[in-house]
Amino acid sequence: MRNKKFYEFKNVGNESLDIMVYGEIVSGGQDSKWDSTDVCFQDFKDTLDNLGNTKTVNLYINSVGGSVITTQGIIAMLQRVKDKGVVVNSYIDGLGASCASFLPMISDNIYAYNSSILMIHKPMNIVMGNADDMQSQIDILNKFEDSVMLPLYMSKAKDGVTDEQIKDMLSKETWMDATEMSNIFDITILEDDKDLTACINDESILDNYKNIPKSLKDILMKESKVIEKVKDKAEEERLKQIQDNKDKEKQELELLKAKLLLELE
Repeated sequence: MRNKKFYEFKNVGNESLDIMVYGEIVSGGQDSKWDSTDVCFQDFKDTLDNLGNTKTVNLYINSVGGSVITTQGIIAMLQRVKDKGVVVNSYIDGLGASCASFLPMISDNIYAYNSSILMIHKPMNIVMGNADDMQSQIDILNKFEDSVMLPLYMSKAKDGVTDEQIKDMLSKETWMDATEMSNIFDITILEDDKDLTACINDESILDNYKNIPKSLKDILMKESKVIEKVKDKAEEERLKQIQDNKDKEKQELELLKAKLLLELE
C-alpha cells in the first residue's frame, strides 16, 4: 500500500513556508516509498532542514490526529526550526483533535476561527498480552501524558489554568469551540469566517470518541453521503467500462470469425 500523504507544502518563497496538515497524521519512512514520486515523513524533514532564508513557517491544521510518533517527530523538527530564529505560526483551520491538538502548542502563535474545534483526550493504545504487558503500556501512556502532552498544553495555557485542570479535561475527552479553547489556551480567534470541513479519511477513527459535537457529526454525515454517491458513480462507470470492453471484444471476435470464413471459402 502506498504511503499516505497527510501534508502539503505551499507558497515556498524566500521568507515563508506554508504547511498544510490535513487529514489523519500517518507514519512512513523511506522504505514505504514505491517510487520517487511518493511522499514520506523523511521528505517532510528534508524540507524543514533546508529552509534557507525562510523567516516564517505557517502550519495549517485540519486533522483528527493519528500517529503519536509522527507527531512527536514534527514537534521536534519545528522546535529546531524555532531554535534557528524562525517564527512558527499555527492555524486551526477546522479540527485539531488528539495529536493534532498538542501539535500547534509548539508554535510561537496559535490562531483559530469561530468555527474551529479543538479536542483533547488521554493518550490511547491497543495492547494484547498478560497483566505485565498491559501495565507496561499503562506506564508508557502515563509517561507520555505527563512528560510530553501536559508540558505542551501548559506552555500555551492561560494564567490560572492548572495541570490538574488540563488532566481533568484529558480524562473527560473535551471538545472545545473557539470561545472555550481561547479561554483555556493562548489562542487568538480570527475575525475571518472559515467553513468547518471534514478532514477524516476513515470515519472509524472516531469510533473511540464519545463526545463528538453535533456540528462535526452533521458534516461527517453529509461528507459520507457525498463520498457514497461518488463511489456509486465510480462503480457504475467501472461496470459500464467492463461491459463496453466485452461488447468491443465480442465485435472483434465476430469480425475475425467472418474474416476466417471468407478465407475458407
